[in-house]
Amino acid sequence: MDHLELLRRLAIDDDRLSGEGVAESEAGPLRSKPLALARLGALCGVGGTDASFSSAADAAIRAGSTAPELVQLIVSLVPVIGMPRAVAAAQHLAVALGLDLETFVTADD
Repeated sequence: MDHLELLRRLAIDDDRLSGEGVAESEAGPLRSKPLALARLGALCGVGGTDASFSSAADAAIRAGSTAPELVQLIVSLVPVIGMPRAVAAAQHLAVALGLDLETFVTADD
């Protein structure tokens, strides 16, 4: 399906696009790393749990992203998502990266 038909289906809320498998198959040329980073960025914007951030961060790392890139992604989103969401995303990412959040956020500068 071409991009205009896909856009039309999204615009009319076509229920055939709501399944997870469909979203994967319709990703088209947006693959691996850019897709994983886009999903992590979207998660930063809407919020989520430690589990959802862990899953998204794992997918991004498997796709070739590095931990510094994931941190920079959050920093670059601050003007769009605001500092409170960026702080929450940073805490979730720290947990996803295996850091002990309590020790990590209380460490001296």
